[in-house]
Amino acid sequence: MQATFAPTDEVRESTGMSGAALPPGRRGPLARREERLAFAMLTPVLLALFALGLYPAITTVWYSLQSGGYQGINTSYAGFANYIRLFHDPLFWSSLRFSLLFSIITVSGQMILGTALALFANAKFPGRWVLRAAILFPWAIPTATNSVIWAYMFNYQYGLFNSILIHLHVITPATTINWLGGTTSATVLIYIIAIWKANSLVALLVLAGLQSIPDEIYEAARVDGATYFQTLWRVTLPLLRPTLIVALIVRIIESLQAFDIISAFTNGSPGTSTQNLGLYIYSEISNGDFGYSSTIATVVMVLTVAFIFFYLRTLTRSASAR
Repeated sequence: MQATFAPTDEVRESTGMSGAALPPGRRGPLARREERLAFAMLTPVLLALFALGLYPAITTVWYSLQSGGYQGINTSYAGFANYIRLFHDPLFWSSLRFSLLFSIITVSGQMILGTALALFANAKFPGRWVLRAAILFPWAIPTATNSVIWAYMFNYQYGLFNSILIHLHVITPATTINWLGGTTSATVLIYIIAIWKANSLVALLVLAGLQSIPDEIYEAARVDGATYFQTLWRVTLPLLRPTLIVALIVRIIESLQAFDIISAFTNGSPGTSTQNLGLYIYSEISNGDFGYSSTIATVVMVLTVAFIFFYLRTLTRSASAR
């Protein structure tokens, strides 16, 4: 004989339970109290987000409508003059093009390489902890330090790679390769460094997602005769979809806001061929033009918010499809 639980009158009263069901969308007193408590506990976080996020964003938009002055002092209202200037600025369009290409190429490489590393690190073999520790290495190095190290290695006078090529008699000391002096080579190297640097984060996120997949699912796939690649395509990747979406959006947002990795490696050179929007904002701030730099920053902010909106919409669709 199995005992059944019957809520007492006090429990019914506190939770809103009664003989009749509550109307749809209506919560009991206890649920409403918990909701008020949750909002009260979130209030400090919301205030911090307003102080550190919303207020600077509003200030940036306001500065984008100003012109003149120096370092934000003695400016005057100019309406949309800065945005008109932005539309006719070829340097802005080249920086925007580089930022978008940088995001597309590096994020794609990070997702592919990071996922592959996570799948390899998740395999069961002796000493796999060494591989998992090695995955952390690129991410553990500060970005600026990482870029400076790579810049020294590719220095055309005393860099490591030119030294190796000289010892292999591929080049001579008089014909060293100026890796950072050409637009194509400098751009490709920035892509490689960015992929090497941030694939660790993708690998860690994917590895955590792989650890949450029960072994019974793989055992069932093996019993059904599925090959490794069939299991990967039809089982692993679909179950990793939420993790991959999070990693993808995080990397896209961070790549659009990239600054130190490019600044410490090429600083936008040769010329402005490797200058992204972050470097362009910094150069305008250095020139004292807060109005125009805020206009460029507003564009970056709009792009970032658009990707966040896409991310939230994708998550909502994924949750509703379950």
